[in-house]
Amino acid sequence: MDVARWGRWVRTRQGFGRFGGVRLAAVLSAALCLVSVAACDVENGTVCCVPPPNTNQLAVTTVAGGFDTIWEVAWGPDGALWVTERPGIVSRVNPATGAVTRAGTVAVNEIGEGGLMGLAFHPDFATQPYVYLAHTYQGAGGVRNRVVRLRWNGSALGAAETLLDDLPGSSVHNGARLAVGPDRLLYVTMGDAANTALPQNRTALGGKILRMTLDGAPAPGNALGGYVHSMGHRNPQGLAFAPGGTLYATEHGPSDNDEVNRIEGGRNYGWPDVRGMCDGDAGPNERAFCTANNVAEPLATWTPTIAPAGMVYYDATLIPAWRGSLLFTTLKGAALRRLVLSGDGRSVTSQETLFEGTFGRLRAIAVGADGSVYLGTSNRDGRGTPGAQDDRILRVRPL
Repeated sequence: MDVARWGRWVRTRQGFGRFGGVRLAAVLSAALCLVSVAACDVENGTVCCVPPPNTNQLAVTTVAGGFDTIWEVAWGPDGALWVTERPGIVSRVNPATGAVTRAGTVAVNEIGEGGLMGLAFHPDFATQPYVYLAHTYQGAGGVRNRVVRLRWNGSALGAAETLLDDLPGSSVHNGARLAVGPDRLLYVTMGDAANTALPQNRTALGGKILRMTLDGAPAPGNALGGYVHSMGHRNPQGLAFAPGGTLYATEHGPSDNDEVNRIEGGRNYGWPDVRGMCDGDAGPNERAFCTANNVAEPLATWTPTIAPAGMVYYDATLIPAWRGSLLFTTLKGAALRRLVLSGDGRSVTSQETLFEGTFGRLRAIAVGADGSVYLGTSNRDGRGTPGAQDDRILRVRPL
């Protein structure tokens, strides 16, 4: 197993608004090394540093590798890591041994960024062992998306049952992250499918975050009607619930203004008329559009873009400094980001950037039962430079 020690950490603090250009000076060691002073040293070409007082040292290990374009990594109710691969494969990984077993396959249309994507579990998995998946397929009118569920029998997944299909799809901007909320409803991110007319069209499901029952019906009380929980999204790639039920999402901007948003039912998140904050940088009508359309501004934006992807709210105690933070992976940014939230969760007080450029593109993230953080690389997606073990699952925990 590959073991790495992380050293000197630099935290940059900023208030509400843009965080473009913020970097964490963290250096990965390819092997464990000890340094007796609070400074960087070099041993056999490896840079080793000691973190400042009260900062955890972290070990990064490879749990399993050889996957074909990881899209999702989720900690299962059965104590296994569940992994989706874009060609349509669902696997289970033993986190202790790294053993990989195939749970099942789904017929998908793997085109561009499409294929098998999001995964979530029924909250009563012991008695209702359903696994929910989102994937692209070839419909009568072209590429489409659907949400399915499959029953787990303890050794294999059964046939896919379609819950919602004929959703807008494309070779890009499919969204397709799944999460079951504390309200026992299934949330589904939908990108604009490269059609900017969809996010502001209330009758279309593209460019929205959907909310449905676990059986696939529209959730009662959706403020925007039907399946629609929120609108005005370009390509939301990550979902995370805080313990109190607050929902956060990552979102890809065009060539500027990647976002992390606090998602509220009934709100408009602006795309394509608003990019980032309501500050006029998308055109002279941006501020007026925000006022007239109940637009919610993001908690943070990034220009240049970093392509934020999977996200979790870290509520474990294993890494105390991270508790109460949002952790999310970045594809273009090739890093793990941490956002420190204000007490009410409505603003960001600081952020950290970790592992930048060390493991390549990072897409998936999960938290294990003991608080370890698991990351999934995305170096075989056509935009990365895969190493011998890619794609792989990494585990982050204190030394």
